[in-house]
Amino acid sequence: MRPAVRHYFPITTLRVEPGEPLPDFAATPNLAAFRGAPLLLNVFSVSCGPCIREVPKLNALHAANPDLQVLALCAEDADEATQFRRRHGLTWPVVAPGADYVYTRLGIEGIPAFLLLDADGRLLGSTYANQVADAQGYVTVDGLRAWVAALGGPRLR
Repeated sequence: MRPAVRHYFPITTLRVEPGEPLPDFAATPNLAAFRGAPLLLNVFSVSCGPCIREVPKLNALHAANPDLQVLALCAEDADEATQFRRRHGLTWPVVAPGADYVYTRLGIEGIPAFLLLDADGRLLGSTYANQVADAQGYVTVDGLRAWVAALGGPRLR
């Protein structure tokens, strides 16, 4: 018997459709710096409890898949983003394009959220963290792997 295929709900307010490039921003590093390989974007806020709880899961995913590029997009300013990265031990880069980019330009209405881009910077898919979470609502490595696989992204360990 084959397991049921899981359906992941995309971010319906996102202002970018699958197959379209995500708009870039002026903060460094920008999205263009990650072209050439798939990119997992983790959209977060420094005051978000679930965002803090998912850091160890993303660190584990990143460690097991060094070819997977991961970038955290912070809705706050660069100083707050840098402090968050240091305080919580993120092993991937953090950039702070700001609330206007996250909420207005992209159309994200809640966090944490994930977006997966292909090697050319085009959107493969988006979802909120609760879609890749366990029964308690916390992101899991298996949930992220399954979502990336469902989008046709890279095979993750």
